[in-house]
Amino acid sequence: MTVRPGGPARTLLARSVGCTLVAGAVCVVPATVSTGRQGLLSALVGVGLVLGFLLVGQVPVGQAARGRSRLGAALLVALYVTRVVLLLVAFRLVVDGDEVDREVLGLTVIGTALGWTAGTVWSALRWRPMVVEPEAPERSEQR
Repeated sequence: MTVRPGGPARTLLARSVGCTLVAGAVCVVPATVSTGRQGLLSALVGVGLVLGFLLVGQVPVGQAARGRSRLGAALLVALYVTRVVLLLVAFRLVVDGDEVDREVLGLTVIGTALGWTAGTVWSALRWRPMVVEPEAPERSEQR
């Protein structure tokens, strides 16, 4: 039997977070230049909302990957509903304030979500899970 170790599972998440932060920085710079402090605040709120939403979503995935599929499924449903409700409340509170530029917030959310997606795809394409290759059974010579 041959066992080849896979890449660490953290690498999957690290690439997604890294790409999200890069996309967030790309959004923060023009937002700050174009609308000043309000743009900076709006872009930072957008990056925070996306990272929070997507990182909390990894909890049930991690549980399922550890073999706790029932717990993972229960967490998936509970956390998804909770995240969506909290995200809507956060958007409502943020959008009602005068300190946040709605366009900058929306574009930042879109840009950072695309960054997360790109990081996830990149990780999935480069990830090498552990592979166990059983040896072929020995053939007995029978005549």
